[in-house]
Amino acid sequence: MFWILVIWNLVIVSDFVLRISDLNMRWTQTLIPTLKETPQEAQIKSHRLMLRAGLIRKLASGTYSYLPLGLRALQKATQIVREEMDRAGALEVLLPAIHPAELWKETGRWDILGEDMIHFKDRHGKENVLGPTHEEIITDLARREIRSYKQLPVTLYQIQTKFRDEMRPRSGVIRSREFIMKDAYSFHASAESLDETYRAMKEAYERIFTRCGFDFNIVEADPGAMGGSGSQEFILFSDAGEDRMVQYGGTDKVVSVEMAFRRLKGLEFPKDAPSGKYSKEYTPGHSSVEGVAPFLKKTPKDLVKTMIYQRPDGTFFEVLVRGDHEVSEFKLRKVEPGCFMASRESIEKLGFAFGFSGPFPPKADPCPTGRRAPTAGGILKIYIDEDILQMRDFVTGANIRDHHLVNVNLGDIQGGEIQVGDFRQAVEGDKGEWGGRETPLHFKTAIELGHIFKLNLRYSEPMKALFVNEKGKANPLVMGCYGIGVNRILAAAIEQGSDEKGIVWPKNLSPYQLLIVVLDPRDVQSNEIVDTVLHSKDLKAQGVDVLVDDRPETAGVKFNDADLIGFPVRLILGPKNLKNDKAEIKIRKSSETLIVPISGIVPEILKALDKVA
Repeated sequence: MFWILVIWNLVIVSDFVLRISDLNMRWTQTLIPTLKETPQEAQIKSHRLMLRAGLIRKLASGTYSYLPLGLRALQKATQIVREEMDRAGALEVLLPAIHPAELWKETGRWDILGEDMIHFKDRHGKENVLGPTHEEIITDLARREIRSYKQLPVTLYQIQTKFRDEMRPRSGVIRSREFIMKDAYSFHASAESLDETYRAMKEAYERIFTRCGFDFNIVEADPGAMGGSGSQEFILFSDAGEDRMVQYGGTDKVVSVEMAFRRLKGLEFPKDAPSGKYSKEYTPGHSSVEGVAPFLKKTPKDLVKTMIYQRPDGTFFEVLVRGDHEVSEFKLRKVEPGCFMASRESIEKLGFAFGFSGPFPPKADPCPTGRRAPTAGGILKIYIDEDILQMRDFVTGANIRDHHLVNVNLGDIQGGEIQVGDFRQAVEGDKGEWGGRETPLHFKTAIELGHIFKLNLRYSEPMKALFVNEKGKANPLVMGCYGIGVNRILAAAIEQGSDEKGIVWPKNLSPYQLLIVVLDPRDVQSNEIVDTVLHSKDLKAQGVDVLVDDRPETAGVKFNDADLIGFPVRLILGPKNLKNDKAEIKIRKSSETLIVPISGIVPEILKALDKVA
């Protein structure tokens, strides 16, 4: 009797779970608020479609809520990443999102990331950071737990929410203030061991992005504020991308715009006498190129930007680029290893007015003699991009708040060591060099999907994360880092797969692979077919997720929503075909339509799914 009751209870529980499962597969029992109109805030395709298809909703600038369909797609992407990380031998952990500021100060990145960090003081007066990334935190964990070479190599990863105070969050989840990252960190006793894991992670990334259905590229990249070397980026070429890539002529060499060296003209800094022409102009409230140029009736090409950088030893130097150009920190680090942009606080301590810096001594009213003296902060060197050597009567900051200098010439920049070279990011029209020959540079935009780095000793050395080798000697851990923007996987999939009707999901990322459109939800035969499909062991064995559109809406509304959301395969149960014991299957990507017998409906669905990437 006891076992009969147990079995009976299990049947009841199983039936209840099955019903709950069925309810969760029905449109009327979930939340899918599709929109007919495109919200004005959405500028790119993926942002527009994620809002219209009811995947996300905006809470505030750069922060989004994921609705049921969006969360399902996000979980699909997360699971692919997790499976391939586990397959590669990485171990999952979960690190804190709140970091003590002293860890960031140990590595010097407190100043490097500056205003991009969201930080606050707690009730005890201690400074904390909402984690934008986790190198310091994982290194702190490693220095506490890894003591011997016998514990190495080891790779730890997490899937965690990150925070950055983006100045202009845009493009939906591609560039937001709150985002989900998979970051993995490997620890090694030698560079050779790091090389092995780096290759394994590269292969894992290739599997991840292949499973996501991406047509991706791997390019040489700049490690940026992460530091280290041996960096590669996994990208998807897209007009919606914020990464600029450069291809050398007709070759297969593609690099990030930061890394594209251009062919210089070989110009040298002139030994001109000070011109004595320049004068000070009042530019109230205008510190940016975009504000100063029109105020002074100039173009950005008439301005010279003076950027102040700090060395690891605490000294400073200046970099001068034309107003319409951007400094390439990758190129800068070739001549000044470990440098980073000086913080506002540091710049003002030097005596410069932040936003109004110029190539003249601070704390002085510039005068026509133009003689330059080393500053108290140690600015003894100026790096000047070659393009500036072709400029005359240009505009610079005056080192005084709300003031600029006009009609400045090269001869007015006197004193200190000056080095001319290629210190800016490449732009359209630049020429490169490949194989000893001049070649055009072709520009493309891309979405960064993932990035892998050889960090080497960048974090372990300053944080004293040491291990004892087989000879009993303490050495810093050799490190690697491997990141993927999980949210971006969804946006990139939509940018790559969509048409005028809506999203075209790849099979492995789609919230549901199969949508059953029931044109008459009261029809008995239709509901029997739905039951057959939902309880199919063959579909469950293949992991096919099914959603039933059982809404009392018109066929047009249902078809439009199906196209908008982009389910890979659609099974349509309508009276015309059912009368002949037939049903319609439609493949979203190819628009192929099949009329199939109801008796073999499940095998036909599986055949259709096999046609979907």
